[in-house]
Amino acid sequence: MRLKSFYGANMTEAMRQVREALGDDAIIVATRDDENGGVRVTAAVDDPVLSDSAPSRRPSSVDTVDSESIDLIAQALVAHHVPLVIAEKLLATATQYANDDPLLSIGAALDTHFKYAPLYDETLVRPLILIGPPGAGKTLCAAKIATQLTLQKKDIAVISTDTERAGGMAQLGAFTRLLKTDLIEIEDPHALRDAIGMQKNGTTVIIDTAGCNPLAEADRQYLTALIKAANAAPVLVLPADLDVHEATDMAAAFQKMGASRLLPTRLDMTRRLGGMLCVAYETHLPFCHFSASGKVTEAPQPLNPVSLARLILPKKAEQPARAKAQY
Repeated sequence: MRLKSFYGANMTEAMRQVREALGDDAIIVATRDDENGGVRVTAAVDDPVLSDSAPSRRPSSVDTVDSESIDLIAQALVAHHVPLVIAEKLLATATQYANDDPLLSIGAALDTHFKYAPLYDETLVRPLILIGPPGAGKTLCAAKIATQLTLQKKDIAVISTDTERAGGMAQLGAFTRLLKTDLIEIEDPHALRDAIGMQKNGTTVIIDTAGCNPLAEADRQYLTALIKAANAAPVLVLPADLDVHEATDMAAAFQKMGASRLLPTRLDMTRRLGGMLCVAYETHLPFCHFSASGKVTEAPQPLNPVSLARLILPKKAEQPARAKAQY
């Protein structure tokens, strides 16, 4: 399967180009208005180089179902404002795995083009430090993670470096008191190193940091010093509703400071996930979990190919073809 984009002043012009270049067998997988005016059409056609060695075609009814599945995926990617380069790659891979369940097809594509690393893999041997811009939701995520681990009967230590923000320490302190856990306040990297060294073996250390302006050199230097002092696993907490270009630049800056995983927040307030996908695609940061609630009792959810596919596809579109096949 080969995908290609065509541009025209209108749909008729774009479709004429599709037919001339790919022939009558071309499949339209996505259409959208071009940012420079006109229409952009993405079309697919079987690659003749692959066709000779490919297995014989399945019955046309199955092909129709598969085509409907890919069309649903294409519509979802357009609705989420997924950048064209990423959408084309996802569609190409989803087409290779096309079947009557679009969830499986897009899940396979997301598994191919994005990385994933569970949040708790390293926390038993390395502290978990949450980093990100101001207002990203780091303190709430720290409280959620602490709550989840406490419910799992894990030993935890909660440390905050957010000593300057009004109310920041009080907010996290209120949560830790409910968990019957002390909140350790530190003001410099040396104190952070000592606080971590005081913990007994097997304790999961969760570190909440102050919001960092990635454009300010002083902020970058201080956060980098904290990460090195803690020998921690840095998780970038980033709102999913930021401007895509700003978010990508921010993520790249935090990655240089040591960010190793991406935890998107505000998914309950975000209807378009194209920006989040762009951040992960451009930086190659693995997804770990996501937060979709302002309630501390609702833990961050694992973000893997299947859960990400469910976030992208509308619920009613997950298995429409399978439902049709029953009649």
